[in-house]
Amino acid sequence: MARRPKNLSIEELISNKENEIENLSSQLKAAKAELKQLKEEKLLTDSQRIMDALAASGKSVDDVINLINQ
Repeated sequence: MARRPKNLSIEELISNKENEIENLSSQLKAAKAELKQLKEEKLLTDSQRIMDALAASGKSVDDVINLINQ
């Protein structure tokens, strides 16, 4: 069992731990939102790279789909 600071009551320790958990929950929520945004940015970047490659190839969308499905 972890040692507790000597001058804090059990109620204070509980309150401190609840506050710590709330802060960590907020940090987790923010990190998840940032991860979601980064994944969306990657999807847009990847999509643009595909569209650029398609345009540079001179092939039609159907040509590329047929090539992929072979």
